[in-house]
Amino acid sequence: MRGGGNRRSPILGAAIIAASFLAGGYLLITDMNGRQKAEIARLESLADKLRSESVPVKFMILGREGGSVKARIRLYDLSGREIAVLEKSWPGSSIYIDILLVPLVSEARQASPGDSYLAFPYRIFTDELSPASGERLFKAYDSGGFPRVLDGVEWSGAERAAIIEAFRSARASEAAGEPATRSSAGAFGSAVHEAAAFAKLSEGVVYKVVCRVKGGVEIMED
Repeated sequence: MRGGGNRRSPILGAAIIAASFLAGGYLLITDMNGRQKAEIARLESLADKLRSESVPVKFMILGREGGSVKARIRLYDLSGREIAVLEKSWPGSSIYIDILLVPLVSEARQASPGDSYLAFPYRIFTDELSPASGERLFKAYDSGGFPRVLDGVEWSGAERAAIIEAFRSARASEAAGEPATRSSAGAFGSAVHEAAAFAKLSEGVVYKVVCRVKGGVEIMED
């Protein structure tokens, strides 16, 4: 999924047919019980097993008609194996894919530049469909509480437990009708949002969402 042959589209301002990728981070800190704190603290050791970049999402615009945009969304694990497919129409003409970034730090300190992140595909919304009303993606890759987008790596039992706890917290907040950034008491969203926009998002072209372990995100042609 890498290679010098990829054609990158420039980052441009908003356009009706633009597609943007929004990355929201959250920090897990106070008011957890002892077991949760121990599991989240182990997240710091996960970075060594993560690749410098991953592609959890690929998508294709299938068409725009009658005020709606139809797309096919494919989800992948860390090894590049396809784990889920979603094909649907949404009102609007521009698609936004929201990824939740979880910093791999303990509750003892805040995330800072240079930290590593786990990437969880979160939701799909459009220029006419608000984020709060968007299509939720967590359930598409939830396997007994483990986020399958993080399969493809040999995790230790402790590392797997930490990932499950982070994902559980995000799902619990979502189920309660709150943003996933409020996945634990005292958690808050980072101010970092990077939008990669295309002057023209062509129908029939496969695009990939590239998530870099240090928090950078980008949409590129596959």
